[in-house]
Amino acid sequence: MRMFKITTMDDLVKNSMNILEPSPLDASGNAREDVLSASSPVDLFVLPGQAFDRTGRRLGRGGGYYDTFLMRYQELAKEKGWSQPLLVALSYSVQILEEGIIPVNSTDVPIDALVTSSGIIPISPAASERV
Repeated sequence: MRMFKITTMDDLVKNSMNILEPSPLDASGNAREDVLSASSPVDLFVLPGQAFDRTGRRLGRGGGYYDTFLMRYQELAKEKGWSQPLLVALSYSVQILEEGIIPVNSTDVPIDALVTSSGIIPISPAASERV
């Protein structure tokens, strides 16, 4: 899994499933920068999930791909002295479960905030400061 840095919605193109994703080339035709090789920090990651709770737990699809990537990026940010990015998930209210229902393990990375149609739910102190 690779994450590309984007700056506008124009950086996104529809894939074969009609889902917007970053184009591998920027507007000038240059290869887009992978965030794990970036020369500047990322401010925000928008994360998918099937369910969430108000303590920051996120239920993905069980592969651990996002958690592995996030741990690698957080370590990179620490090494470079960058601020940690805000980890935000978009959610319908029915996806927000009671605390303790979502199983977690030591490799799960908690989210900082949820964004719903009702508004923003800050979870971490970082989210409360930045939202």
